[in-house]
Amino acid sequence: MNNKKDVPLNLLKAIEEVAQKNLDLIKVKLEDNTNYSFLENDDTSKNFFKIFVNGAKRIGNFDPKNLAYEHKPANDTRVTAILSQGSFEDIKTKFEAWIKLIREIHETPSIYDDNFTKYYSDYYFNEFQIFEEDANIFPFAPHQQIIIEKYLLSLSEAINNSGESIDDISKSELVAEISEIKRLLTVTTKNQVMKKITTIFGKLFKVSKPIAQEIIKEAGKQLVKKLIELGINYGPTLLENLK
Repeated sequence: MNNKKDVPLNLLKAIEEVAQKNLDLIKVKLEDNTNYSFLENDDTSKNFFKIFVNGAKRIGNFDPKNLAYEHKPANDTRVTAILSQGSFEDIKTKFEAWIKLIREIHETPSIYDDNFTKYYSDYYFNEFQIFEEDANIFPFAPHQQIIIEKYLLSLSEAINNSGESIDDISKSELVAEISEIKRLLTVTTKNQVMKKITTIFGKLFKVSKPIAQEIIKEAGKQLVKKLIELGINYGPTLLENLK
């Protein structure tokens, strides 16, 4: 298993400083022969950034003074991967550029996007976003996760019991996504969880506005108020709406 004590200190300082600020966009995957292996949080994406432990296993003319790294996309004109080697500072610069590129791709509107779902999801995330310094770094505390799991169970039941208001294919997809949120709850940051939950809200609103409005209203009662009681800080707009 990857351990920070196995990562060179210069690399640890260089990469962590950037990575911790972008956990809304990326996640770490444990992988052999890597100091770091980053993926996008978007499960449909194949983009990555890897920094290898033993560069000689990947590059024939590897200079042992360097580190080997690979990332996809290579740049803003090439979507394939590129394998390179460089110093700690080189890798930090490349990693920052990769993060910037991934964010630009994510934020660029496209006909390939479901813009309606994205609009509704972003709207609800702005409502339910958590305003804490560690919200993009740490998961919910164990006792808070219990509240979220109970809510997710009730959310699945509400969708399954919605009758013909939601078609069977959409029901199946939504329930599967909720199950995935529950499965990864222990290794997902607070705002990543809220982003995934509000994505469910966005999809619900698109397929059935009445059902979505009732479910989101209940979210305020069953989830947010209880999390506030357990010390979670939300924005003033949401707090005002819950009065």
